[in-house]
Amino acid sequence: MGILSFRLTNLEGSAGEVSTGELKISSSLPKIKNIAEKELGIAGNMTKVLAIEFEYKTKYEPTKAKINLSGELLYTDKSQKEILKKWEKEKKFDEKISLYVINYIFRKCLVQSVKIADDLQLPSPLKMPELVKK
Repeated sequence: MGILSFRLTNLEGSAGEVSTGELKISSSLPKIKNIAEKELGIAGNMTKVLAIEFEYKTKYEPTKAKINLSGELLYTDKSQKEILKKWEKEKKFDEKISLYVINYIFRKCLVQSVKIADDLQLPSPLKMPELVKK
């Protein structure tokens, strides 16, 4: 089936120190912290879904500025019992599903981190397109 919901549970940002030199911006790939089964009421029925906890970090060096996001994604699939078993045993899950989930988290977190960077007057962690005169 797929992704049912996405929510951020923690947003943390710090503008860091003032710097005049070159600024190095590095963003991590979203990290899956945990996968657990959760009961959710959908259309009046209680349904078991997977709650996938994640975190995403952006660092600005040498200023020590940072943006940290964490949250939860609710996911349902016909093979969720197998996904949960593999996670509990190996802390991994099927590549096809994990790629889909991580890309979704990455897109959502990247958009949010661009907003936070703007609010903190930091350079965007994503290179924005720029028009130039020919």
